[in-house]
Formats: sequence, C-alpha cells, structure tokens
Amino acid sequence: MSERSMTVELYHPPLEEQDAYDEMSSAEGACRPHWAALMEAMDELGPEELGQRWARAERRIRENGITYNIYGDPQGVNRPWKIDMIPLLLPAGEWQSIEAGIVQRAQLLSQIVADMYGRQTLLASGNLPAELLFANPAFLRSLVGVPVPTQSYLHMIGVDLARSPDGQWWVLSDRTQAPSGSGYALENRTIVSNVMPDLFRDSNVMRLAPFFRAQREALLSLAGTHSPRIVLLTPGPHNETYFEHSYIARYLGFTLVEGADLTVRDRTVFLKTVEGLERVDVILRRVDDSFCDPLELRGDSLLGVPGLVDAIVAGNVRVANALGSGVIESAAIMPFLPGLCQLLRGESLKLPSVATWWCGQPYALEWVLQNLESLVVKPAFPSRAMEPVFGSDLSPEERERFAARLRAAPYDYVAQEQVALSRGPVWEHGSIASRSLVLRVYAVNTGNGWTVMPGGLARVASKDNSVVSMQRGGHSKDVWVLSDSPVDTFTMLRPKNKQIELRHDKPCIPSSVAHNLYWLGRYVERAEDTTRVLRTVVWRVPRAGRDELDCLLALFQTLGIEGGKLPKSRKALTLPQRFEQELLSVLTDGSRADSLPFTLGQIHQTGGKVRDRLSTDMTHLLGKLRDVLPTTPEETLMAYPPILSNCMELLSGFSGMERENIVRGQDWIFLSLGRRVERALFNTRLLRELARPFAEKDWPLLELLLEVADSSVTYRSRYFTTLQPLPVMDMLMADQSNPRSLDFQLAHIVHHYRKLPRHLPEDLQAMQHALERLRSFDMRKVSYPLPDALQTARSSSGILRLRRLLDETEELLLTWSDNLSSRYFNHARTLAINIGQ
Repeated sequence: MSERSMTVELYHPPLEEQDAYDEMSSAEGACRPHWAALMEAMDELGPEELGQRWARAERRIRENGITYNIYGDPQGVNRPWKIDMIPLLLPAGEWQSIEAGIVQRAQLLSQIVADMYGRQTLLASGNLPAELLFANPAFLRSLVGVPVPTQSYLHMIGVDLARSPDGQWWVLSDRTQAPSGSGYALENRTIVSNVMPDLFRDSNVMRLAPFFRAQREALLSLAGTHSPRIVLLTPGPHNETYFEHSYIARYLGFTLVEGADLTVRDRTVFLKTVEGLERVDVILRRVDDSFCDPLELRGDSLLGVPGLVDAIVAGNVRVANALGSGVIESAAIMPFLPGLCQLLRGESLKLPSVATWWCGQPYALEWVLQNLESLVVKPAFPSRAMEPVFGSDLSPEERERFAARLRAAPYDYVAQEQVALSRGPVWEHGSIASRSLVLRVYAVNTGNGWTVMPGGLARVASKDNSVVSMQRGGHSKDVWVLSDSPVDTFTMLRPKNKQIELRHDKPCIPSSVAHNLYWLGRYVERAEDTTRVLRTVVWRVPRAGRDELDCLLALFQTLGIEGGKLPKSRKALTLPQRFEQELLSVLTDGSRADSLPFTLGQIHQTGGKVRDRLSTDMTHLLGKLRDVLPTTPEETLMAYPPILSNCMELLSGFSGMERENIVRGQDWIFLSLGRRVERALFNTRLLRELARPFAEKDWPLLELLLEVADSSVTYRSRYFTTLQPLPVMDMLMADQSNPRSLDFQLAHIVHHYRKLPRHLPEDLQAMQHALERLRSFDMRKVSYPLPDALQTARSSSGILRLRRLLDETEELLLTWSDNLSSRYFNHARTLAINIGQ
C-alpha cells in the first residue's frame, strides 16, 4: 500500500458502535458496491491532494460568508458553515423507496392539517384526540375556517430520517412550519461537486436544480396573478440560518425581507421600498407561526407583520407554509399516523415513524414509566423548550423524580425509542473516521403533486457527541442519489456558453436595506469623528496646562457627550484626573451610547444586516473594526494613541472602499447620505467652538480644530503658520473644495437627495436654501480680536449671526434626517421644514 493510500481497510467504526448500521461498509467489513467508485477516486487522489482541494473549499466558505450561527458561540454570525468532504451515497433503488414514503407522508400530513383548520372531522370521530389539538400552542384558533389553497397549507416539508441497525429508514420528526436546510443542501452540492468534479460527473448524481425550479413555479402559481411580488420573510441576520434565507432568496429570484419591511394597509400586505409601497402577493416564510403577527398572535414579537392575519383572512396574501402549519410538527401525532393513513388514504404507512408513545394516553404513560431507561423523552409540543431526556442517563433516584414529572403533566410529553443511528464516513485530519448521522429530506407541493429533493441535507455528530445537532458543533454532508438512468441536467444558473444580455437596471431596494445603509454611513462617520477627537486629545491631556486643558475640553465636548462626569461650566475647576477618567470611559465603556466601543459595535451590527450589499473586503474590514479595541481595557490613557491610530486606518480604509468599490446606485446614495449628514452635524458642533469671542488663551484650540478636521496641511499652504479664527472658520465652513467643510457636506446632500425617487421638493428646497444661506454669509462681517488689539464693535453681532446660522443648520439637518426616515424607511408623514424664517 502506497504512503498516500487511505483505503477502506483503514476505516473502522468504534467498537461500542458495532451494532449501528454502517453506511459505507457491510457487516463483514467490505465496501458496499455503490461506495466503491468514490473510495477508489479518493484513494487515487490521495490525502495531500484532497487536503489542498478541501482547503480551497473552506476558503470559499469563508470568503462567501457561508455561516451558521450557534447561539452563545463567540464567533456569532461569523461562524463558518461546517461541511464534510465525503458525501452520503444512496443507491437508486433505496432512494425510490424513500421518495415514495416521503410523498405519501407529505400528502397525509397535508390532509390532517387541512382537517384541523377545516371541518375537524378527525376530532369529531375520535380518530385524533382533541387534547392534541387544543392543548397545542401551535394551533392558531383565529385561522380556523379561513380558506387556504391546498398547496400552501403545506408548501414544503422537511422530514428527518434515521437508519436502524437492520438498514430500515425511520422518521424521527417532521418540519412543517418553516423547514430549514434546503439552501445549505444546495450550497453543499456546489462545494463538494467542485472538489471532485470528475467523480460527480461520472457518478450520475441526480441534480437539485429541478426541485428548486418546481418550488419557484409552485409559488408563482400560488399567487394567481401575472408578475406577482413574492418575498421571503426572514427573522433577520441574528437567526442561525440567515445565510440560507439570503441564498435561497437570490437563487429563486425573490426579495428577502424582514417583518419591518412589510406593512399592512387596507388588509393588504405591501413591501416598503425606496420607490414606494409595492403590493405583496405571496410570502415564503422562515419565521415561526406565533411570531408572524404581533397584533393577533404574539404581542412581544418584533419579527412579524402587524395585521398579517387580517390580510390572510381577507384573502389578499398567500403565505407558504400557511400560518398554523406548525401544529403538525408535534411528535405526539406520530402514534396516530398509521391509523390515519389507513383511514384517509386506504393504505399502510410506507415510511414508518420511530416507535413513539404520547403520555397523554393512560396505557402509553404506564408503558413509558415501566421502560423509561430505554427511551428518550421529549416535549409533546416543540414550542415548550426542553432538552431531550435520555432515560439511560438517569440514576434510579433521578428516574423516579422524572417519573413524577410525567405523572403530573402527562399530556406535555412523548417518549420515543432510542435509535442507534447509522454511521457514515467523514474526512478528518487527512483520514476517514466514522460518525452518527441523520438525513433530512425535503418535499415541495407543486399543486399537482409533491416533488422530493433527490438527496437532502445529512447532518453528522461532532467527535465527542452522539447527538446529531448543528447547534452542538455537528457537520453537514452533501447527499448523492446515484441514478441508474440519465439525470435531468437543468440548472437555475445561466449556461456559460450562452451569451448574457447586458443589463444596467437598478434592483429594488427594500426600505430596511436603505435604512441600514444610511445608519451604517452615520455610524462609520461618527466613529471616525470620535476617533479623530480622542486621538488628538488623549496624548495631550496628561501634560496639558490649565489653558490648554480648557481647549482640549472644548474640543472633546464637540462630540456631544451627554451624562459624563465633567463639569458643565467652563468656569468650574477641571481636574486633569477627572478628564482622564471621562476619556477612559468613552474609550472602554460599551454600555455608553456615546462611547467608541458602542459605536463600533453598532457598525458591526448594522453592517451585518447588509452584508450582501458590501464587498468581501468591506465585510472583513468591519470585522476588524469590531475587534480593534482591546478585549481587556487598558488602564492608562497613554496605551490608546496607537490603538486609535489603527482604528483610524481601518475607518479610512472603509471610506476609500465606499468611494471606489460600490456601484453608484440607490444603496450607495443612502450610505453616502448617512456619512454626509453625520459629518455635517459634527461640523456644526466644531464651528460653534469658533462662533464665540476668542481670548488669547483660546488660541491653541485653532490648531486642534484643524488637526481633527484633517485640514492642517491645507491651512499651512495658504496661510503659513499664522493661525487666526476667521481663516480657520472659512476653511471649515465655506471652502467648497475642502471635503471636510460644512459647505461640501450640504452640497453633496443636495446632489444625492435629488437623485432619489419620490424626493420631496420642499425638503430639497430647504437644503438648497441652507446651502445658499451658508454661501451668502459674509465672513468679513465677523471680526475676532487679535492679540494686543482692540475688539471692533461689529464683531459681536457678526458672531451672533454666525452662531444662529449654525444652530439653524443643525436643526435643519436633524429634521431633514427625520423626514428622510419617514419618507423612505417608515413610509410615514413628513414634517414641514422652516429655516431662517
């Protein structure tokens, strides 16, 4: 055997798992026939080549942002999706049996849920206990009797399968309200087939694209209108499967929305976009039932759409899967499925459920109590959070206490046989190991029958955990169904050999995307302003004299810090120690809304919501910004100047990417508007420090202001080293060529706002008027007392007019920003703007 060989002889499942079915090897240790080609191909490539190929695949996973959030994981939404290189193989004959069983089960579950929300004959006849329905929190009484198209009660289902030691597939659970994972199955296929393209092509693997084509056509037909608006409703970026939601929405060509993107007007659902309100015909939801409407269902939900149930009752929108379909996810229904299948379909259940007992039946409860040590107990209703309890793991005393819990509330529990899961090969550290696995298969209702995804999503347990769960560190697998006939090679992607028609159209921008981009711009600019001020102040404070300390304090207060520990009056004694404590607080206290760590956190959070609108480099940069401050705060100010310089470099990098790397569409306009508005507000605060009589002790402030505004070099080139308030004021306020001047910000706001659809003429006119007033202001009428010179009589009135102009400009910017939010983000009434009246 060669040094690079890794043949099946090196693969052996652990001794304690010898009773479990081995997917790849027979009981005698021989490779099963349908695995032979794969193992020979991997043997031929060798560990080194496979390792290099898989390293490229993992790099693609990171670069494409393929993530799965594990709650409580430090990596949060940045945790890469875990894929195993070795697919799970299913021969054609075996798959035909699975497919037939899934179709039958989907038809049966659809009939049951339709009866639950319809005539309820199963309850009236006693074939289904009423307690299973009326005690189930997932049963939505408000939707009983509401007409729903057959194909939307259950548009798509997911069925979790496990193989018993004898090779039989059993159903562990059904997912009927918002089944997840189909998008990850598609991404797994793309990645694994690229690692071994020749093998994939030669293995006659059934393709996944026809399944998604069927799903797309089913949703289009569900709308019943020409060119319908279909959206995918997601809980948002913090959901563990948000990547999948975004991926599927793009793949199917639908708009990804959150609850806040939708609004109900006159019992009709509309999508809030930059262009205005657009009617929604179909909602493909990934939000659980009870969270979908805070008015009718769960009042504390921030994920749903107020009034959605009313729109459904009115028949103005179709939701797939229908609201309330989660009622059928209860494992307590499984014991009744064989009888219901005979009753409703006149046939035996082709794909049986794992042995299940609902403790709400007295005889089942007694059997469970007598055999508890060999069972696993789960909640009867999934919405009641509870970790599975393995009877074999309980001590006699614990078993007795748990039995008392079962007797006290038997209706709340089900017990299932503890299945010895089959084990499949996984690629680990250059060799093959064995792990327990579960297979999730998907089926979609086309309206003319059910179509099953050929394959699905296999999940394997982590090394030290026999429980198969992605939340517990498990991996996923691609699933190859090996066809014995030609496969459909249809693809949803454009063929490479077909010429693409050139397009320059602008995509629809949902209001939430525009809102997040606008605030991303504001937070980035706010962080830059804060960093510039802190970097200028921090290293000077420890050795500053009284006059310079007052100037540093004046500069620091341009950040609009509220609720700090500094004296409110300039006349109060300002101790350097108190100033240093306040600076450290702004640098380290993330609970303060005016602190640098809080603002950087907001950048990362807001940027995460629009990751699909940003380049990979920008996303990586946002991650670096999140970690730029030390995890353990430094105890002295003098440790922070290099940290602040690093932060400034990252923020400058984002600014460069924003200017050079983003297409000038509506999304960029909102991002840029956010930056310009925030910088203009900061400029008004900076300039107010100049709009007051200047004493000789205030002169050092001029240098500080120029440094913060990054205008020192330009000033020196014009005026050499002679610092005076008036030219500093002119450069920071009225210089049209200075990208950090107030004039520059207002001019760009006018320019950008004019390009937005549906812009308000009065708001545009107000901003233009503010720009005209700024440019018409006569700087020559503002006179500052120079050292050793008498103050002129006109200086006071000129400074007062200047300060009033700045105050009114700031007020305008705040009102104008609120109007922008009302017009484009909230679609509410705007406020009248008056300036200089």
